[in-house]
Amino acid sequence: MTALGALFSSADILVVDDNPVNVELLMDLLEDEGYQAVEGMTDPLLLESRVQKKRPDLILLDIRMPSISGLELLELLNKTWGEQVPAVIVLTAQIDEATRHQALQLGAQDFLTKPFNHIEVLQRIRNTLQLQRLLSERFEKAALLEHLVVERTRELSLLSRQDPVTSLPNRSVILETITQLRIEKRGLLAFFIALEGLDEIERLHGYEAMDQTVCALSARIQQLIDLPIRIFGVWSTDTWVVVCETTVSEQQAEIFATRFLDVIQVPLQLQQLCVYVRARIGVSGSIAERSPEQIVRMAAVALPEADSQWQGYDQALESTLWRKNQLSDALYAAISNSELHLLYQPKVDVRSGQVRGVEALLRWDSPTFGRVSPAEFIPIAEANCFIITLGQWVVREAVSAIVRWRAQGAVDEYFSVAVNVAGAQLMQPDFAEWLIDVVQQAGLPAHALEVEVTESDLMQDMQLAMIQLQRLAAVGLRIAIDDFGTGYSSLAYLKVLPVSVLKIDRAFISEMHVDTQDQRLTSTVIDMARHFEFLTVAEGVEEPEQFKLLQAMGCDLIQGFLFAPPLKESMMLQLVASGFADTPAFTGQGHSFK
Repeated sequence: MTALGALFSSADILVVDDNPVNVELLMDLLEDEGYQAVEGMTDPLLLESRVQKKRPDLILLDIRMPSISGLELLELLNKTWGEQVPAVIVLTAQIDEATRHQALQLGAQDFLTKPFNHIEVLQRIRNTLQLQRLLSERFEKAALLEHLVVERTRELSLLSRQDPVTSLPNRSVILETITQLRIEKRGLLAFFIALEGLDEIERLHGYEAMDQTVCALSARIQQLIDLPIRIFGVWSTDTWVVVCETTVSEQQAEIFATRFLDVIQVPLQLQQLCVYVRARIGVSGSIAERSPEQIVRMAAVALPEADSQWQGYDQALESTLWRKNQLSDALYAAISNSELHLLYQPKVDVRSGQVRGVEALLRWDSPTFGRVSPAEFIPIAEANCFIITLGQWVVREAVSAIVRWRAQGAVDEYFSVAVNVAGAQLMQPDFAEWLIDVVQQAGLPAHALEVEVTESDLMQDMQLAMIQLQRLAAVGLRIAIDDFGTGYSSLAYLKVLPVSVLKIDRAFISEMHVDTQDQRLTSTVIDMARHFEFLTVAEGVEEPEQFKLLQAMGCDLIQGFLFAPPLKESMMLQLVASGFADTPAFTGQGHSFK
């Protein structure tokens, strides 16, 4: 037997012919060739049950039989088995072309003509089995591929509906669940949870630690099985949404929100690390006219500003958000539309009453919104990074102003203008070079410009801040720490940063004339600054008693309504020319601009 024949020796071959002689002849021939599973059948009516019982690999089928023809059997097999019909070789004597064509149309693979040529019979059988094997392998591969595609599609569908880190449902599933609750007419509360502190964990300990943190925190939420949580999912990297099926009430919202805050904000132990995540929660309820998207958005709108707090949605918050968005859009055009200007608040020498410098303060008069407070538009600018553009405009305007004043002889060579520098500006790698270039291009001595930075801005990236400030100080620009004492006050950073000025925050000044504790704190700051050889500027001075105390403590400069509010350029220059030595504050009669 050939190697190819041996390959198919176990093939199940069924010979169907009403002539027993033909059946016997073919069976003997195949068995002599080494085929081990050959069966003969002289009653074609038994063929269907045989195929049902055990599907053969090949049927040798006579075309002309008295009870049922081979063509009829072929048609029956096709109807029953379809694409899985066994391979068929038709056994014929002389048949007409129409019958031959019909057999081929019904799926016959080949023909064996009687009387049989043994060599031809064996070769045609091997060829057919070989073809069937190839087709079977292709079918199996196609079936396997189809199975893999189905499985992969299912996996991708699952992945498309869950967060890759926590495996929690994503926003699509959250919205579907809210939709279903609305269909069921169930009451619900949606909690929009903003996680604070993940960025710090990522920067300090890496992505893996951050992933472990969110997974551990999500497990804590899922353990709150006593709460009616319908779905808990991920809205974005650092925001989650929890939907509770419950009555809509402030009492329920407070109970659930407090539970979420409590479990999230417990310090988390990760191997050798102990991490702490803060949270803010906004809450909204289901109202008939709200869509699922609106329910989640309103919960997001309700997020409080402070950590560890929760807040429910109301229409006033929507109005506030609308105004913020409108102001944000308008602020982009404020520079080109000449809506911005600077005011200048004098810094007065406590000994001589002379104006030694001013702080440049940005103001915005909008044709749409009127005069917009810096307390409102500066945070908006910081949130969308427009503060960098605004800060550059302020610096250029301030530099231009002092160049003009010096040219007019309105100020002396020691007069300085202080500009506030936001954290986002300070974190720009090229900020120092840019600022130095602006000053030098204007032909100003470096000491004419003073840079005010807050402690909190320094803490964003102390190393980068130190590099920037050292570059500025190296060319002679003065560095002031604004709002000193309200943030991360530390002797360690005062020792290494090139600071020239400490500005004592108004929080210590406002009650110092009636509060001995504030007096002690202010006196301590002034004494410390003197040891470091820093100038001290007291902000927010409004009462003559405050001024007298600061004078006695040795404070260098005073800034506040006792002498002047932020002024337009012309008025400010008049005060520079006259000074304050003859004013009631210095003569002891008491006076302020309040």
